[in-house]
Amino acid sequence: MSASTSFVDSFADTKQGRYNPRMDPIIPVENWRKGSQWAVLIKKHAEVVVYDDVVLPEFKKHCRRRPLPEFWRDWDKPIPAEAWKAHNCIPDEHYVQTLLAQNGLEEELTRRSVTHSAWDLSSSKDRERRGWHPVTYKVSDATPALIKSIKDIDNIYYETEYRREWCTSNERPAPCFLFARKFTRGAGLKLLNSSFIAAR
Repeated sequence: MSASTSFVDSFADTKQGRYNPRMDPIIPVENWRKGSQWAVLIKKHAEVVVYDDVVLPEFKKHCRRRPLPEFWRDWDKPIPAEAWKAHNCIPDEHYVQTLLAQNGLEEELTRRSVTHSAWDLSSSKDRERRGWHPVTYKVSDATPALIKSIKDIDNIYYETEYRREWCTSNERPAPCFLFARKFTRGAGLKLLNSSFIAAR
């Protein structure tokens, strides 16, 4: 794939609780971004990540993930209030996006991921997991219709920014996604052993 821009899902994070005010003034809130942890970087942007000695130290000091309820040690006891007061900063959803915004490089980005994931977990019976992880496709889901539906996606609507983006590659219309997640091992093997992946 040849591209002149990086593909980084990046948007202003308007929800309270993830940005830690202690990052200011080194990382001001107006540069705080969120997005998918799956990014494709051009060489120039990869070098910005490799040579960063400003944003990463702030993330190491002030960006910590709050323990998830399903991984709480004393699962039979309520989670202490102080655990919920902590900023729930998830570095892999904020670091690259914030670093590139901090360096004034957002105009050089295609602000979307090239990895498809489905987040509609409204039918999930497990309230604790609902919305925290993408849908996992099982063997029965791995069908030509699923692959075709993913390949046919040609635009993305960003709810937090009230904007729709039509997907392009080198200024020509293109499918939005090159990859997809999450598939069980069985679903992945079924896809690898079938001939419908390459078919359009």
